[in-house]
Amino acid sequence: MRTGNDHTLLKGLLTLTEAGPDSYQGEPRPGTILPKTFGGQTLAQALAAACRTVDPSRPPVSAQGLFLSAGNTDGPARFDVERVRDGRSMDMRAVRAHQEHREIVRLTAVFQEETDGFAHAAPMPEVAGPDQVPPLVDVMERRSTLPAEGWREEWAFLDLRYVEENLVDPSPHEGRQQLWLRLPDVGGDAAGAEAGAAVSGTGGTAAEAAVTEPWRLRCALAYVSDLALLAASLVPHGHMLGAPDIPRATLTHAIHFHADPEPGGWILIDQRSRWAGGGRGLSESTLYAENGRPLASCLQDGLIRQRRPRAARG
Repeated sequence: MRTGNDHTLLKGLLTLTEAGPDSYQGEPRPGTILPKTFGGQTLAQALAAACRTVDPSRPPVSAQGLFLSAGNTDGPARFDVERVRDGRSMDMRAVRAHQEHREIVRLTAVFQEETDGFAHAAPMPEVAGPDQVPPLVDVMERRSTLPAEGWREEWAFLDLRYVEENLVDPSPHEGRQQLWLRLPDVGGDAAGAEAGAAVSGTGGTAAEAAVTEPWRLRCALAYVSDLALLAASLVPHGHMLGAPDIPRATLTHAIHFHADPEPGGWILIDQRSRWAGGGRGLSESTLYAENGRPLASCLQDGLIRQRRPRAARG
């Protein structure tokens, strides 16, 4: 049984089984301590389901998720794919994720062949490298009211580092977080893709699966893009990653892919929040390879309402 520290955990979560025509089942994460399914997991599994219906020469270039209901960590989810459009250069898919009779996520995704065209990109911000940044849980022990041990248990397989300088005299107008993580194996290599070949119905070898499922790397980016993103909107208010009395829930999450990550490589997640109000926070992020190449850009809207103590009855 996989545990939270198993480096093959994410590979297994992205390996869906067929449940019918254009319908797939994703398994829950074993050993999770979260009270509800991590949003990045449902997003990544929904995208993986969509990818299974598209020619692998057309990678996903964007995905937008609408989070309708919290996922149950004890059971699998079913992902039903609608083939919205198959064009000459682009495909579009819509995915509905269900648990039992509840729809939990609705996702749309666009796929496009690699092509030439205008290109520009802002440079990666100057930041200390992953070997110069402390583990996230060490920073939590110093600066967060959330239990660091829970994060250590849940996210050990990602080797998370946190740039603590952003918490020193933070701006009251803008939240900023920067995290480094090492992307685990997701089956993009021949040795790790045999299970993907089996469930894809190709009956191919592991080497063939590595070729036919290159989308796994972008699904992995979708998974990690949700990490702590909404919490960036709490930094101007003196909270690192949240607080026990501040429930958080993602409403929408969009990701635009720019390039594939390097398997096993370091990724910088540069997060900002330029607005919060009405009990909601808006956060954005850019994901970079260690060499500065942009990998993806994200925008997320979510609830960050602080619980108010109940008035005592007279």
